[in-house]
Parts: sequence; structure tokens; C-alpha cells
Amino acid sequence: MDEGVFGRAAQERAIAEVEAEMARLCELLAEGLAMGLDEGREMVGGAIAEFLAEFFELVRAKGSRPGMKGMITLPLLVHCAETGDPAPAAPVAVIHLLWWASARYLDDLTDAAPAEDTAARSVEARASGMKILTALAVGGQLPGRIIAGLPAGAAVRAALADEVSRGWLDAVDGQLRDLTERAPVASPASVLHGYEGKTGAPYAMAAASAACLAGVGGRRVDGWRAYGRALGVLRQLVNDQRDLASGRHEDLANGTATYLLVHLLAALPAARRREALALHAAARHSAAARTELTAWMLDDEIIESYADCVAPLVERAHGLLDGLGGDPGCVRELHRLVDETAGHLPRFRLAVA
Repeated sequence: MDEGVFGRAAQERAIAEVEAEMARLCELLAEGLAMGLDEGREMVGGAIAEFLAEFFELVRAKGSRPGMKGMITLPLLVHCAETGDPAPAAPVAVIHLLWWASARYLDDLTDAAPAEDTAARSVEARASGMKILTALAVGGQLPGRIIAGLPAGAAVRAALADEVSRGWLDAVDGQLRDLTERAPVASPASVLHGYEGKTGAPYAMAAASAACLAGVGGRRVDGWRAYGRALGVLRQLVNDQRDLASGRHEDLANGTATYLLVHLLAALPAARRREALALHAAARHSAAARTELTAWMLDDEIIESYADCVAPLVERAHGLLDGLGGDPGCVRELHRLVDETAGHLPRFRLAVA
């Protein structure tokens, strides 16, 4: 759709502008000139610029740019739905990308296996320590600098800072649940609760922040936060699916209790469930076990019932949008964002046809 105030062509231009702003920010950071850094702070600026360059290279290498485009357009569309103008929400899109650059590294760090050699471990620990400090600066401090520099009133800046803080705490809560949840005791509801934090929270932050910047408050901000969270949960389901489809099987190697895995376990009779759990335990160290368990998870009958369980999550996201309303063209695009996300899930269209 190219008609309307913020159709597809306009979105592509806006995405290019945000990406160009990120590139300009990296150049200034490398010179120690951005975000009000004092002279002589090029060390941290250079580390941040390198960190962000690695993030965008990883996005390209993993074919994740469509997902990144969704991260950018979400706050722009929310602001446009409220005001008819997407442009003022560009700083929120930048903050959203900074959050993900930081969180992606910290998440990968928790999943990484340590080096076996003592000398290698020492080098690895030093490099990791430097990147952890940089990740904290990227996701925790740069957003605050952006908010402080916005041409907005103190109340709006305070609301934005609150959304970033809320998003971090909710996401850490979800990530901790993800790291400690064990497949034998996990339920579909408990896994979704974790997803609402680990991936739902940053999307909730981006949507609610855009609404705050648009000058609305109260229930409308709450509504946009809920919509963002619902979209983020769907994004996590897509991430789970991509991990299986790519053959990387990182979730199985890490012992993660994903929604699809727990759905499979809940659908199996007791004896087969014990077999699946044994495969899941072996999958931590066995490629053959990962391949076999993946085949169980992608069985036609399991996928059909999985799609039936996902359909209400998609309907909820659409329902939240219907209740919020706003500029019709932008709301249509937000609905499309939900549908495009759901379209990556197996058999979804069959489930809701």
C-alpha cells in the first residue's frame, strides 16, 4: 500500500533515513563527538561505533533485515496513527535499535560455551568484558542521552525514560525465565509469560514511547504498550521457527524450552513424552538428537495444532489495534505488520483460514 500518509514507499524512505542516522551516529561516536561526550572520550565512542557496526553486519549475515525494518517502522507507525506524522518518532526507532544491539550481544553471551584452553579463556574473558561494558553503554546509556536531547517537555522526557527502564526490567525478567525454565516442568503459559518479557518488552517500549512522544497518555499508552508486547511475542515465535528452519538449532543446543517444544511435550502421551525429553537432554551435545527432535517438532499434526494455538495470539494483536484506532492508513499498516510476522509461522494461514 503506497496510498495514505505513511504507505510502503514512505516507510522505505523513513527506514533508509533511520539507517543513515545510525551510520552518522557511528561516525560521530568513533570521533568522540556524539551524545555530548566530553573531549577525550573517543575510546568509548570508538568501542560503541565498532559494536554497532558488528551488529548491523550480523543482521545482514543472518538475513534479519526484514525484522529490523519492523523494529524501525513500529514506533513510526504508532506516532503516525496518533498524529498523522511519523517523523518525530525517529529517535524512538534509533533507541529501539540500540536496545536490540545491546540485548543481542548479552543474550549470545549467556548462550556461548567457554573456551577449553586456559590461555584462550583469559583472552576470551578480556574481550567479553570489554564488550559487556560497551553493550551496557549502547543499550543503557545512549538511549538516555537521546532522550535528554529531544525537543520535548520535561514530562514527556520523563515518560520516555520510564518506558526504557520498564522495558529493560521486563526484558531481563523474561530472559531470566528463559534461562531457568526447564522443559520437563515448563507449560505453554509459562513460556509465553517469559516471551512477553524477553521479546515483548522491547517492542512494548518502542510502541509506548512513540505514543508518549505523540502527546497521549493514560490508557492509550497502555494500549500501545500491550500491542507492542503482543507483536514482540509473535516475533519471538518467528525467531524460534527461524532457528529450526536454518538448521542452527541453537535453542536445542542450549536446552531452551521454546513454545513449540513445550507444545509438543504437552501433546504427547506419557511414554512418548519421556522419549522426547530424553532427546532434548541429549540434544545439548548431539547433532543427531537435535535433528531427530526437530523432526518430532515439525511433524504435520504437531504443527497443525501449534498453529491453532498461535492463532489467538495473532487475533489478540489485531483486536488491540482495533480498540486503539487512529489514522486509518497507519492502523492498516500496523495490522499488516502483525500479518507479515505471523506469515513466517508454519501453517498459520491454514489455521486461520
